[in-house]
Parts: sequence; C-alpha cells; structure tokens
Amino acid sequence: MSNQEEEPLDPAVEAIRVKMVRLLAISGGIMMLGLMAVLISIVYKVTQDSSPPPKAAVASTNNEIVIPAGAEVVATSQSGGRITLTLRLQDGATAIQVHDASGALIASYAVREQ
Repeated sequence: MSNQEEEPLDPAVEAIRVKMVRLLAISGGIMMLGLMAVLISIVYKVTQDSSPPPKAAVASTNNEIVIPAGAEVVATSQSGGRITLTLRLQDGATAIQVHDASGALIASYAVREQ
C-alpha cells in the first residue's frame, strides 16, 4: 500500500456526493422522528390507567308482565331489551304483546284470520 493521497473528485461528482449526504441526513432524521413518535405512543398507551368500561344499567328484578285472565303463554322471545309474548286467549284467539325490559307494555296485537 502506498501513502498516496486520493485525487480530488470532479466538481460535478462532488456536488452529487454532497446532495446524497444531505438526503441521507434528512431521511435518517425523519426515520428517527417516526421511531420516537411510535415509542412515545407505546409508552403513553402502556402507562395510561385503563379504567373499566361503564357498567350497563341493570333492570330491576321485581318487574312483572300482566297478561289477560285465562290466557296461556304459547311462545316468548327476547331481543334488544324487548320481550315478545304470544298468547292464546281464553276464547281461543291469539294475541301478541311486546314489553320493554321493565315489563311495561309497548304494543299489543290481536291475531285473527281474514
């Protein structure tokens, strides 16, 4: 190996080299900022108190649904906080009642043939 100094680069090549070094520094800085933002968000999320979600309101357990005297419950269904009863009335007719979760009557339908 000889102790020769390298020849200086052509001015055009030197200008390109300076631009590439600047681009490398800028893109490296942006990558570092992005990495810091991700790490900060992870630390923030981990250190936050995770309070339990609010509990849903519980309906009273002493509700009652009133059906006509002599009626027989044929079917029931529950959906979205509503209860639907299909009743066979004393005279043989069919009725459908819709109640909310507290037992209050929302709608009543008489089922009859045409």
